[in-house]
Amino acid sequence: MTTHALAARIARPARTVCVALFWLAMTGLSGLIVVNVLPYFELGGLHPFFLEKARVFEDVLWRVSFYIHIAGGGVCLASALPQFSGRLLHAAPGLHRALGWTYVVSVLVLVAPTGLYLAIFAKGGMAGRFGFLVLGLALVYTTARGVQHVRARDFRGHAAWMVRSYAMTASAVSFRIFYLALHEAGASDPYVAGIWLSFFVNLAIAELVIRGKRKGALV
Repeated sequence: MTTHALAARIARPARTVCVALFWLAMTGLSGLIVVNVLPYFELGGLHPFFLEKARVFEDVLWRVSFYIHIAGGGVCLASALPQFSGRLLHAAPGLHRALGWTYVVSVLVLVAPTGLYLAIFAKGGMAGRFGFLVLGLALVYTTARGVQHVRARDFRGHAAWMVRSYAMTASAVSFRIFYLALHEAGASDPYVAGIWLSFFVNLAIAELVIRGKRKGALV
């Protein structure tokens, strides 16, 4: 057996484990995000976050935008994750397209516009607000490029840009992880650092995933 063949044989189980861990982690964390937003609807103005935002909470546009944003975020996370399944794409292409358009509409109509508005009032000063604005604009851009490529029937380009789009959507998950980790570590400004880390780290992981998919590693 050649060195290349041996390496490939060893790599296959490793890839399988990585894919399984990805599915378990993102499914669990996405579900946790959905569970965590339910109290916003149940407690209303009594939720600690709203009490902290007392002045801006009085703005009807802010409240409506916030609820649309978190509801749309749940739709994004739920509709995006199955798109990583190559089996779904080949076995049920119609479902793949339906979930894809659900994701795109929820991003471009619900999540991104409200997120950009909410970013104006975000914590963390200018660095925090600018960080969320960058995330929001990156989400719009990557999603729009994904749509552009699929309409041109460039499916490889479409897949790559939608991976990048999902990386921006998944910042809702990674931001909380980074924030909690940095807070426990005693970082001076874990909120702002968490925003920017979620952007750069997610983008870097997206590029690794794209390379892996091109090599057939994540099908």
